[in-house]
Amino acid sequence: MTRVELAAWTPWNPQDCHILTLKGPDGRRFDLLLSVPHGEAPAQGWPCLVALDGDRFFGALTGAAKALAHRPQKTGVAPMVVAALAHRAEGGEGQRSRDFTSRPCPETSWSGPYGGGEAFRMFLLDQILPRVKAAAPIDASRLSLLGHSLAGLFVLETLEAEPKAFARWISLSPSLWWHTPDPVIASAELLVGWGEAEAARDMSSRIAGWAAGGPAATRIASGADHGSAPFALIPDALRHACGQ
Repeated sequence: MTRVELAAWTPWNPQDCHILTLKGPDGRRFDLLLSVPHGEAPAQGWPCLVALDGDRFFGALTGAAKALAHRPQKTGVAPMVVAALAHRAEGGEGQRSRDFTSRPCPETSWSGPYGGGEAFRMFLLDQILPRVKAAAPIDASRLSLLGHSLAGLFVLETLEAEPKAFARWISLSPSLWWHTPDPVIASAELLVGWGEAEAARDMSSRIAGWAAGGPAATRIASGADHGSAPFALIPDALRHACGQ
């Protein structure tokens, strides 16, 4: 298709999706993406999933949530609010390692930024969560935080630091090679998932060994590598976020 042919097409954005730009740590701007179901909320409010790396996962999460919620009795996924926090490209390289870690990397070759996890956590809890709760009625007992890779590690460290901030936790392919939290934090409210083919840095066996130290629910995506695992595990993540 040429650019001339493409010009005849109309830009399309998913319905019921909204965006709000906020200032966060170091004055950097972040996009808060939000999808709210049609109709009246349940008396207790909607289940709500808050995802990190929203620029990568928001579209997949909202699309799956809407599709699966058509038959909740079959899929285990009810209509839900999906919120996602996204870094903006203007913030430069290394934002993920800066915001999702709280200590130096054990690999001496690492030259990127790190250690801003506490500031980012306060931004998430003090600014992002209140905005989401003000935008839609939320069921506090089904409020979840989801992250993948370094963001999956951030989920575990937030569970350790602020265990009451969310009711449920979803850590996908967490970067335990950077830091391994005490497995005692694992609980029935935590879902840990990873790909069967995550061989780099001994990811699969490292995560499996950590998760075995507590009662966390676990899911393994058959044949999935580090990049594809979170997409393969989206239905499991949504069911964990929505379950009664």
